[in-house]
Amino acid sequence: MSNAVEEVTTTMPPALLVSAAYDGMKKSAVLKFYEPKSQTLKLWMDNTGHKPYCYSKLNPEELKFLSDRTDVLKLEGVKRQDLLKDRIIDMTKIVVTDPLAIGGTQTDKSIRNIMDTWESDIKYYENYLYDNSLIVGRYYTIEDGKLKEFSYQIPDEVQLALKGLLFDKVTNIGIIDTKEFQNHISDWANLLNQPVPNIRRITFDIEVESETGRIPDPKVADKKITAIGFCGSDDFKSVFVLKRAGRQMGTSELPADVKVVFYEEDKEVDMIRDAFKVLENYPFVITFNGDEFDMPFMYNRGERLGIPLKDIPLIMMRDSATLKKGVHIDLYRTFSNRSFQIYAFSHKYSDFSLNSICEGLIEESKTEYDGELEDLSFYELANYCFNDARITQKLTSFNNDLLMNLLVVITRIGRMPIDDISRMGVSQWIRSLFYFEHRKHNYLIPRREELDQKSGAASTEAVIKDKKYRGGLVVEPTEGIHFNVSVMDFASLYPSIIKVRNLSYETVRCIHDECKNNLIPGTPHWVCAKKNGLTAILIGSLRDLRVNYYKSLSKNPSLSSDQKQLYTVVSQALKVILNASYGVMGAEIFPLYCLPVAEATTAVGRYTIVETIEKCKSFGIDVLYGDTDSLFLKAPSRDQVQKVVEWAKTEFGVDLDLDKEYRYVVFSTRKKNYLGVQKDGKVDVKGLTGKKSHTPPFIKNLFYEILEILSKVQNEQEFVQSKTKIGDMISSYAKKLKSKQIPLTDLAFHVMISKSPSEYVKTIPQHIRAAKLLEQIREIKKGDIIAYVKIINKPGVKPVELARPDEVDTSKYVEFMESTFDQILSSMDLDFASLIGEPKQTGLDQFFWK
Repeated sequence: MSNAVEEVTTTMPPALLVSAAYDGMKKSAVLKFYEPKSQTLKLWMDNTGHKPYCYSKLNPEELKFLSDRTDVLKLEGVKRQDLLKDRIIDMTKIVVTDPLAIGGTQTDKSIRNIMDTWESDIKYYENYLYDNSLIVGRYYTIEDGKLKEFSYQIPDEVQLALKGLLFDKVTNIGIIDTKEFQNHISDWANLLNQPVPNIRRITFDIEVESETGRIPDPKVADKKITAIGFCGSDDFKSVFVLKRAGRQMGTSELPADVKVVFYEEDKEVDMIRDAFKVLENYPFVITFNGDEFDMPFMYNRGERLGIPLKDIPLIMMRDSATLKKGVHIDLYRTFSNRSFQIYAFSHKYSDFSLNSICEGLIEESKTEYDGELEDLSFYELANYCFNDARITQKLTSFNNDLLMNLLVVITRIGRMPIDDISRMGVSQWIRSLFYFEHRKHNYLIPRREELDQKSGAASTEAVIKDKKYRGGLVVEPTEGIHFNVSVMDFASLYPSIIKVRNLSYETVRCIHDECKNNLIPGTPHWVCAKKNGLTAILIGSLRDLRVNYYKSLSKNPSLSSDQKQLYTVVSQALKVILNASYGVMGAEIFPLYCLPVAEATTAVGRYTIVETIEKCKSFGIDVLYGDTDSLFLKAPSRDQVQKVVEWAKTEFGVDLDLDKEYRYVVFSTRKKNYLGVQKDGKVDVKGLTGKKSHTPPFIKNLFYEILEILSKVQNEQEFVQSKTKIGDMISSYAKKLKSKQIPLTDLAFHVMISKSPSEYVKTIPQHIRAAKLLEQIREIKKGDIIAYVKIINKPGVKPVELARPDEVDTSKYVEFMESTFDQILSSMDLDFASLIGEPKQTGLDQFFWK
């Protein structure tokens, strides 16, 4: 953060710490607090004299050569706890004037480039937070310039539920020092039970003049901004429009509460200044792809038109943008995060365009228009631009501000500024949580090489491509149709294993000889029996809080709806983090990556599933299929289910839940592919192609018609009748396809462009070939959805807008139909080739019913 900000506040009522930055001019940390009463942002400058530093294992005498440097302030001998060696070691703390003296340049100016250093790759403001045990997402007050923690009172019934959890013997299975574990649970609960304030925020979106086939470059910003739409959480709604010669006014179709402000063509600079004033008035500014486009374009356009830098409230960073005083969140980056997409929003959107996300989550979409954006009347442009700002705002507010609340709660867990949480992947959140904990206890954060030495070669052979270790167990499915199937699910299986088995980078293959007989089944690894592992304590306490505390609190009838809402959000945030917590241990991008930990976790997982299957059989239950943490059981009685649940809890310390009850399930020969109809008629399709977002509408529609038939089946006889119906449908669709009766729009594949067409050089995917043809008639940019059909001639595809029905390559669509429906058909004893009247080919034998 280069621009100095005014030092503000010396007294402050309770406010939420939301972000932190480094002020290069004043060479100090700046903290940003959101004060809920005034709904404003307060800034606080460090006044403790904290400086950047790193560590070396050389002693101060050996480091004397650094004393000549003007940017080195002191070399100080210190003691740190080395978890890998399980002892206190001597180190030298190298204290400097400026973070760039530690790292951040490619030259000898950065100390980490000239010698081995520890903890030299942590951003300065993160260091500042860790050293001062400041938790982002917590409340603080300021008295006489000093920060103080502030806590709101937690309701009695919530405290009572917590006490029950703390004294639950089962909770402490596998924990060596239970006091340490209980302290963590108490600390987490007190932090996560703090109220989440309503955050005042504004969303904005800009439209820019463009030439056909060329995207305006935000770095150059040589095109005019033609409209700026705003939508505030406080009901501020406005759109600024630049009038230009030769365009119609049109008539307003905007809601009455949206204020439209017109600027003459030569007053663009005034429009931008006014927009800056609006943004400065809000503590939080939200955009969709604002890091890459809206913010840099506004910044550079303002500068180009002569607005002095001191009057521009935005700050540009290497790959993001922020505000001098506010916090900027780019929802494109947030919704592209796979953890949010899968665990928080249950895969309700499949690509990361604004349109797709809005359709999936809020059932709204961008405004449609004919022709080019440049041809719209001023009011049509205003409507289009404001609508983008409005639906972006709605993404933050639907479900009682779910997204904003999730971000605040994850910020608390990840100990990380909310703007970083919104942009970074889950491995970074977990890294930050671990670093915070290391600093709190004076543990040295190990270098990657130290962990790699420990890992050596992995012992189990990887089964999954690109993985260095074996994953979860998948049991062969029993092919065919099965009625009355119950699915048992291990709640948070891997986090449970990490806790119960005390797994952590310092406990797996620890240095104590006496622990070497404490082996993990199926591996040569042993686990420490003397000390709690840091990962086991952190992940284990979060796991127990979610499974044994928040899940029930969110349904507790004696709590207010606001409280229940908070506990539901906390439970969801914990789910997002816990589902990724084991994976990062085996991900090379994770700084505390330790292969034996990931191996041990999945090995115990496989062992647990195998043992549970054997136990089911001994109770007389037929197991049809198993996948990582789920078991499909054929018609078990309540009593049998209860027996298995109690056995798993006692034997392994894991929770088995009844997850789903299917009227019937159809398994094909493939693993991870099945079709199940729940008792209420809801159809679950696992791993079947018809669901994929890019599938052409005619295949998608047929797919859903088939599901509709299957959802009504109640017994074996109806299943046989449904096969005839489905066979007839597929046959009639194939005939329509061959006689070219299906409209082009129904044949189109829809794929999003993740970067501009010109950036594809070596391999050019089909949707990019189509996009390059489209560029002849309109501008194509990142995030656009390309609709194309497969054609007979080169290049094999054409955008829908340019294609003719007679060019369509029917055989390609027949192949696609076959690959889509084969999975369903093979489990129904039907053969695709026969249905569409083609002779059987030997190559298709794999698809036939045995």
